[in-house]
Amino acid sequence: MRKISGSPSNPTCHSFNTTFVFAMNYLAHSFLSFTIEPILFGQFIADDVKGKKWEHFPKEVQAGILLHRFIDDYTDKHPLVLDLKTQLHPTLGKFAGVVLDVLFDHVLSIRWNAHSMTEREIWIQSTYEQLSKRQNDMTERRQFIVGKMIEHDWMNMYRTAEGTATILNQMSMRIPFVNPLKNSFDTFLKHEKQIISTFDEFFPQILSQAQLKLDTFAP
Repeated sequence: MRKISGSPSNPTCHSFNTTFVFAMNYLAHSFLSFTIEPILFGQFIADDVKGKKWEHFPKEVQAGILLHRFIDDYTDKHPLVLDLKTQLHPTLGKFAGVVLDVLFDHVLSIRWNAHSMTEREIWIQSTYEQLSKRQNDMTERRQFIVGKMIEHDWMNMYRTAEGTATILNQMSMRIPFVNPLKNSFDTFLKHEKQIISTFDEFFPQILSQAQLKLDTFAP
């Protein structure tokens, strides 16, 4: 999840009055749920659960919510990710993290077989089915997102350059002030080697750390 603050009249000012929340990296978070349905559900609803409200959920769902927070925090503070954001900042500014989340899902999708023995399409369909079964346990906003995700097959869009570019362009149109997201897939084309090499080094680390963190939640 990403929070982007800005003012339609002056998006570069330091005092922001509008916050836009994005949750784009569903593919990675779903992958890092390790095919455990309550963990997947917890990861998916995590952005709707504020403060200590996670304590109101069943134990395995709590683990998913907390795992989601851990993954976001670990990613945002990792030296490899910070270095890559620095390289992208001159073009993307404060949106570098937003774009990088999308691009990492694209790289995960195109390099899927290096990380999973299950076919991507089969795995994604199973994810959709698990989330669909739990829609009644979600907020109305999250139910809407699940419906749109399945209807438009968001997770499979990341497998192509065209699909990933479309996601970024659509995100750009939802922001009511000038932003660099439109055509920001050009960033991937310009820095493709660096983005892929960073992902290849970073993803096994987050995979290992997420599993270790999940193990700490075990009864």
